[in-house]
Amino acid sequence: MKHRKNLENESLPEKVCVQLASEIEHQLLPKRSPLIDGAEITGWTVYSGMLGGDFFDYHDFSGVCCPSTTQMHIVVGDASGHGLCSSLLMTSIRAYLRARAMQSGNLSQIVAGVNKLLCLDVGSSGHFVTVFYASIFGSERKIEWVRGGHDPALLYNPATDVFAPLQGNGVALGVDPYADYQVNSRSGLPKEAIVLIGTDGLWEIDQGVGRTHCKGMIKDLVRRHRHENAVSIAEVIKRKVGECCRGLPAEDDMTLITIKFGDGPKATGETS
Repeated sequence: MKHRKNLENESLPEKVCVQLASEIEHQLLPKRSPLIDGAEITGWTVYSGMLGGDFFDYHDFSGVCCPSTTQMHIVVGDASGHGLCSSLLMTSIRAYLRARAMQSGNLSQIVAGVNKLLCLDVGSSGHFVTVFYASIFGSERKIEWVRGGHDPALLYNPATDVFAPLQGNGVALGVDPYADYQVNSRSGLPKEAIVLIGTDGLWEIDQGVGRTHCKGMIKDLVRRHRHENAVSIAEVIKRKVGECCRGLPAEDDMTLITIKFGDGPKATGETS
């Protein structure tokens, strides 16, 4: 959704503004992985330029949002546009989600409320943000999620060696103020099940000479490193993607959250 922007022709004040915005944007990304019983969670973002529209966040408010040490809200988002435009959208949607998540309501109500706010902001500009918003129940080995126009996450079952997309209905935020969002869930996940939540820049790397479809490569990496922890798996994917870029910045931002479930009592039932 975004493209590299050449800053060489910008004036000094413009360059300073972009630099300051870039520093603020990087400060907003999580600095460490969250602690949750029964699951490992880690994430990273690589921007294609100084400013980007991708983001990820953990909603851990010391019991305000998630009253249990076994539950964590996480989000991956991708704002349309490029440069300062997408960066402003990203910071706005991040703030809206955090504020709304601290109030009562399920995932669907949280996303729907934020969508209304964003629609007031973007109007008929054509700008929007896709999100994958999830709640991880570590000890229960369960995940609930809402898709707002975002790519499906991938769930890997090491016992069967099968990847399953985590689908769900829901349009991008900022498009329709009256949109409804569906809560989906998968429970009773096997021990060492792995979930990958990424943005389209990760699944399809574009160097300006054609797109490289990376989903198959990433699946192979997960299979080979499935016995390692979430941080190791995420870093292996990051290094491999960097090799695919051949040292050049990609045309689009790339973001990945990796979740690996550990020991804990299995829940029963499954809906999607």
